[in-house]
Amino acid sequence: MSVRQQAAEPRGPMGVVMGWFLERGNAMQNRATIEALDPAPGAAVLEIGFGPGHALEMLSRKAPLGLIAGADHSELMVETARRRLEPRRGPAALDLRVAEAQALPFPDEAFDLVYAVNSYHQWPDKEAALAEIAGVLKPGGELLLSIRDFRAEGQFEPAGEGEATARAAEPILESLGFEVETTGVLHSPKRATYLVRGRRP
Repeated sequence: MSVRQQAAEPRGPMGVVMGWFLERGNAMQNRATIEALDPAPGAAVLEIGFGPGHALEMLSRKAPLGLIAGADHSELMVETARRRLEPRRGPAALDLRVAEAQALPFPDEAFDLVYAVNSYHQWPDKEAALAEIAGVLKPGGELLLSIRDFRAEGQFEPAGEGEATARAAEPILESLGFEVETTGVLHSPKRATYLVRGRRP
Protein backbone atom coordinates (compact mmCIF):
# COMPACT_ATOMS: atom_id res chain seq x y z
CA MET A 1 0.00 0.00 0.00
CA SER A 2 1.42 3.41 -0.96
CA VAL A 3 2.01 6.28 1.47
CA ARG A 4 -0.87 8.19 -0.15
CA GLN A 5 -3.23 5.22 0.35
CA GLN A 6 -2.11 4.82 3.96
CA ALA A 7 -2.76 8.51 4.58
CA ALA A 8 -6.28 8.12 3.19
CA GLU A 9 -7.09 4.88 5.04
CA PRO A 10 -4.49 3.77 7.60
CA ARG A 11 -4.34 0.02 8.24
CA GLY A 12 -2.00 -2.60 9.63
CA PRO A 13 1.33 -1.89 11.37
CA MET A 14 2.19 0.85 8.88
CA GLY A 15 -1.20 2.41 9.62
CA VAL A 16 -0.21 2.86 13.27
CA VAL A 17 2.86 4.80 12.15
CA MET A 18 0.75 6.79 9.67
CA GLY A 19 -1.69 7.71 12.44
CA TRP A 20 1.21 9.21 14.39
CA PHE A 21 2.38 11.17 11.34
CA LEU A 22 -1.17 12.40 10.67
CA GLU A 23 -1.49 13.69 14.22
CA ARG A 24 1.84 15.54 14.07
CA GLY A 25 1.23 16.84 10.55
CA ASN A 26 -2.25 18.11 11.37
CA ALA A 27 -1.41 19.60 14.78
CA MET A 28 -1.48 23.27 13.71
CA GLN A 29 -4.61 22.72 11.65
CA ASN A 30 -6.34 20.89 14.49
CA ARG A 31 -5.57 23.77 16.87
CA ALA A 32 -6.85 26.38 14.42
CA THR A 33 -10.02 24.36 13.85
CA ILE A 34 -10.80 23.78 17.52
CA GLU A 35 -10.12 27.45 18.31
CA ALA A 36 -12.75 28.36 15.70
CA LEU A 37 -15.39 26.10 17.28
CA ASP A 38 -17.54 27.12 20.24
CA PRO A 39 -20.06 24.37 21.01
CA ALA A 40 -22.60 25.00 23.74
CA PRO A 41 -22.36 22.92 26.92
CA GLY A 42 -23.94 19.52 26.32
CA ALA A 43 -23.70 19.80 22.54
CA ALA A 44 -23.67 16.76 20.27
CA VAL A 45 -20.67 16.96 17.93
CA LEU A 46 -19.55 14.84 14.98
CA GLU A 47 -16.13 14.77 13.33
CA ILE A 48 -15.81 13.16 9.91
CA GLY A 49 -12.41 11.62 9.19
CA PHE A 50 -11.18 11.92 12.79
CA GLY A 51 -8.03 9.78 12.38
CA PRO A 52 -6.36 9.13 15.74
CA GLY A 53 -8.85 11.42 17.52
CA HIS A 54 -6.59 14.36 18.35
CA ALA A 55 -9.09 17.10 17.43
CA LEU A 56 -11.97 15.35 19.21
CA GLU A 57 -9.87 15.15 22.35
CA MET A 58 -9.00 18.85 22.11
CA LEU A 59 -12.65 19.76 21.66
CA SER A 60 -13.73 17.61 24.61
CA ARG A 61 -11.28 19.54 26.80
CA LYS A 62 -12.61 22.88 25.55
CA ALA A 63 -16.28 22.28 26.35
CA PRO A 64 -18.37 19.82 28.40
CA LEU A 65 -20.01 17.95 25.52
CA GLY A 66 -23.06 15.69 25.59
CA LEU A 67 -22.04 13.44 22.70
CA ILE A 68 -18.71 12.92 20.95
CA ALA A 69 -19.34 11.12 17.66
CA GLY A 70 -17.18 10.34 14.67
CA ALA A 71 -17.17 8.69 11.27
CA ASP A 72 -13.94 7.42 9.72
CA HIS A 73 -13.45 4.80 7.02
CA SER A 74 -10.39 3.27 8.73
CA GLU A 75 -11.17 0.57 11.30
CA LEU A 76 -7.69 1.06 12.76
CA MET A 77 -8.31 4.77 13.35
CA VAL A 78 -11.70 4.05 14.94
CA GLU A 79 -10.01 1.64 17.39
CA THR A 80 -7.12 4.06 18.01
CA ALA A 81 -9.41 7.05 18.67
CA ARG A 82 -11.71 5.00 20.90
CA ARG A 83 -8.78 3.97 23.11
CA ARG A 84 -7.66 7.58 23.26
CA LEU A 85 -11.05 9.11 24.04
CA GLU A 86 -12.60 6.58 26.42
CA PRO A 87 -10.62 7.79 29.46
CA ARG A 88 -10.61 11.46 28.40
CA ARG A 89 -14.13 12.25 27.24
CA GLY A 90 -15.48 13.49 30.55
CA PRO A 91 -19.28 13.20 30.87
CA ALA A 92 -19.86 12.89 27.12
CA ALA A 93 -21.22 9.76 25.45
CA LEU A 94 -18.90 8.31 22.80
CA ASP A 95 -20.05 6.97 19.42
CA LEU A 96 -17.27 6.31 16.86
CA ARG A 97 -18.18 4.37 13.69
CA VAL A 98 -16.61 3.08 10.50
CA ALA A 99 -18.46 5.07 7.84
CA GLU A 100 -18.12 7.28 4.77
CA ALA A 101 -19.06 10.96 4.70
CA GLN A 102 -21.75 10.40 2.08
CA ALA A 103 -23.44 7.62 4.09
CA LEU A 104 -23.51 8.68 7.74
CA PRO A 105 -25.10 6.07 10.03
CA PHE A 106 -26.70 8.62 12.35
CA PRO A 107 -30.29 9.87 12.76
CA ASP A 108 -31.55 13.05 11.10
CA GLU A 109 -31.05 16.27 13.07
CA ALA A 110 -28.83 14.54 15.64
CA PHE A 111 -25.94 17.04 15.88
CA ASP A 112 -25.36 20.64 16.88
CA LEU A 113 -21.96 20.69 15.20
CA VAL A 114 -20.30 18.69 12.42
CA TYR A 115 -16.72 19.31 11.33
CA ALA A 116 -13.93 17.76 9.27
CA VAL A 117 -10.19 18.44 9.45
CA ASN A 118 -8.10 17.76 6.38
CA SER A 119 -10.43 15.10 4.96
CA TYR A 120 -12.90 16.99 2.76
CA HIS A 121 -10.55 16.92 -0.24
CA GLN A 122 -10.61 13.09 -0.10
CA TRP A 123 -14.40 12.68 -0.19
CA PRO A 124 -15.31 11.03 -3.52
CA ASP A 125 -18.75 12.66 -3.78
CA LYS A 126 -18.58 16.00 -2.03
CA GLU A 127 -22.09 17.13 -2.96
CA ALA A 128 -23.67 13.92 -1.63
CA ALA A 129 -21.58 14.13 1.55
CA LEU A 130 -22.54 17.75 2.24
CA ALA A 131 -26.21 16.91 1.67
CA GLU A 132 -25.84 14.02 4.12
CA ILE A 133 -24.30 16.37 6.69
CA ALA A 134 -27.14 18.84 6.23
CA GLY A 135 -29.51 16.02 7.11
CA VAL A 136 -27.83 15.10 10.40
CA LEU A 137 -27.50 18.72 11.58
CA LYS A 138 -30.15 20.24 13.82
CA PRO A 139 -31.80 23.48 12.69
CA GLY A 140 -29.36 26.22 13.60
CA GLY A 141 -26.52 23.68 13.60
CA GLU A 142 -23.06 24.43 12.27
CA LEU A 143 -20.71 22.75 9.81
CA LEU A 144 -17.00 23.57 9.62
CA LEU A 145 -14.74 22.28 6.86
CA SER A 146 -11.06 22.72 7.72
CA ILE A 147 -9.04 22.51 4.50
CA ARG A 148 -5.24 22.71 4.31
CA ASP A 149 -3.58 24.87 1.69
CA PHE A 150 0.06 24.68 0.69
CA ARG A 151 1.52 28.00 -0.44
CA ALA A 152 4.49 26.29 -2.08
CA GLU A 153 4.68 23.16 -4.20
CA GLY A 154 4.52 20.21 -1.85
CA GLN A 155 4.54 16.44 -1.76
CA PHE A 156 0.78 16.05 -1.38
CA GLU A 157 -0.87 18.60 -3.68
CA PRO A 158 -0.16 21.66 -5.82
CA ALA A 159 0.15 25.09 -4.22
CA GLY A 160 -3.20 26.83 -3.86
CA GLU A 161 -5.30 23.70 -4.33
CA GLY A 162 -6.68 23.90 -0.80
CA GLU A 163 -7.97 27.43 -1.29
CA ALA A 164 -9.58 26.39 -4.58
CA THR A 165 -11.23 23.42 -2.85
CA ALA A 166 -12.57 25.69 -0.09
CA ARG A 167 -13.99 28.20 -2.58
CA ALA A 168 -15.62 25.39 -4.57
CA ALA A 169 -17.40 24.17 -1.42
CA GLU A 170 -19.13 27.52 -0.87
CA PRO A 171 -21.74 27.33 -3.69
CA ILE A 172 -22.53 23.70 -2.84
CA LEU A 173 -23.30 24.66 0.75
CA GLU A 174 -25.31 27.68 -0.35
CA SER A 175 -27.39 25.47 -2.64
CA LEU A 176 -28.20 23.33 0.41
CA GLY A 177 -29.47 26.40 2.26
CA PHE A 178 -26.43 27.09 4.44
CA GLU A 179 -25.29 30.57 5.38
CA VAL A 180 -21.59 30.41 4.43
CA GLU A 181 -18.48 32.25 5.56
CA THR A 182 -14.87 31.36 4.71
CA THR A 183 -11.79 32.56 6.57
CA GLY A 184 -8.10 31.77 6.25
CA VAL A 185 -5.52 31.09 8.95
CA LEU A 186 -1.87 31.49 7.93
CA HIS A 187 0.43 29.10 9.80
CA SER A 188 3.66 29.88 7.92
CA PRO A 189 4.74 31.24 4.54
CA LYS A 190 4.24 27.70 3.22
CA ARG A 191 0.97 26.55 4.79
CA ALA A 192 -2.47 27.87 5.68
CA THR A 193 -5.86 26.51 6.70
CA TYR A 194 -9.15 27.57 5.14
CA LEU A 195 -12.18 27.31 7.39
CA VAL A 196 -15.46 27.05 5.50
CA ARG A 197 -18.24 27.63 8.01
CA GLY A 198 -21.84 26.86 7.18
CA ARG A 199 -24.83 27.45 9.45
CA ARG A 200 -28.14 25.71 8.88
CA PRO A 201 -30.98 28.25 9.28
